[in-house]
Amino acid sequence: MSCSASNDAPDTLADGSHAVKLSMRVGVSAGVVTDSRELDTWDGAQQVNDMRIYVFRCPAKKKGTSEEAYTYCIPIETEAAKNGYYTVDAFNNSEPYYSAEPQNMPEQHLYTIEPYLQNGYYYQFLAIGRDDKYATKKVLTEPKFTENVTKLEDARIALTEQAKNSAKLGILNTTELFSGILQDENTQEEAPVLVTEETKYFHRTLTASRNVAGLMIYVENIPAQVESNAAGDVSTVTFTPTSLSIVATGISTETLIRQKQAPADAEPLTYQTLGTIDLTPSNGWAVDAKENIFKRAADSQKGWKANSYMISNFMMPTPEGKMQKSKNSAENETTFYLHYTDGKHHRYDNIRKSTTTGDKFKFPIEANHLYCLGAKSKTVNQPYDLKEYYEPVMTDVKVEIEPAFEKRHEFETE
Repeated sequence: MSCSASNDAPDTLADGSHAVKLSMRVGVSAGVVTDSRELDTWDGAQQVNDMRIYVFRCPAKKKGTSEEAYTYCIPIETEAAKNGYYTVDAFNNSEPYYSAEPQNMPEQHLYTIEPYLQNGYYYQFLAIGRDDKYATKKVLTEPKFTENVTKLEDARIALTEQAKNSAKLGILNTTELFSGILQDENTQEEAPVLVTEETKYFHRTLTASRNVAGLMIYVENIPAQVESNAAGDVSTVTFTPTSLSIVATGISTETLIRQKQAPADAEPLTYQTLGTIDLTPSNGWAVDAKENIFKRAADSQKGWKANSYMISNFMMPTPEGKMQKSKNSAENETTFYLHYTDGKHHRYDNIRKSTTTGDKFKFPIEANHLYCLGAKSKTVNQPYDLKEYYEPVMTDVKVEIEPAFEKRHEFETE
């Protein structure tokens, strides 16, 4: 976002506020499933159709002191006064935007406003982009900011109560969410704007990056017979699963918009299903008794290979301290696991990161990171072979993070 003040003499109000013309170039740093769109590739993509800009300010005399704080304010201007924020209507995607198609450039739009800004304050602009403008059931709350009270570092967005309640019975869905604040074009450091009587011209950038993490599970050759391994089982049972799910043992329900991390007081959910593959004939599956795998025709529209399937989602960032024990006989703490079941018997395969310096099983879910089992992009189509890596005792599953998300974590089964 570049901002430039008007060279024309501004109108001044009684409180010293004067009109400052801001010409902004708002961009989104791209990069996966929501109830609005499916995450179907590693390739950088985003789908924003609700881009808002909120204004925060800090008294110049408090800048650099222990009392420095940017609090929410509403400029004296019709649109902002009515909504509490500015809307960048040019972001109106109903389909994913792939930066690779327009010369690897992120989506950017020029946006001009002329708010009245009071002298003697540093101003910071917070962009929030999401993709649920047209969703019938929104899974994220509306930001609730109180003027002169809500601090920038305390601004947060949470899952709705309906979304949390639905997750207890089925799948926990999170939508695409981006955020960003003014930065220096060269150093990328935070760069709030000081408004004085002499303010005439300034440049800044505002790039909104993903505030949630992505999850993409792309697998093939799903075993048609697996052995149960639930904690407490007296003996193992070989069974044919009717579903395969990806589960997070702990996941936050809120995120701090500026810091892109879970608030310390966020309510965590445990053992949440993030996606499920229906392995019944109604979903196109048939059991190959000779190869002992589930078979399915290739999906040319989605680019899935024969006998493969993909599930994906977005996730709120969550610290590793919120993770729980796996439900298998090993009962070690883990972030994700695969769950095979026929409704009566259960098998839990822990997921681990293929490369890491810390714990391979228990790790945080970080914003702007993509966690993958299998690979899918414009140039790569390689689902993870669950039969090849299946072991009756237990196997790891490897995950990775895509550069479009800042980092990609590859998984493998245990």
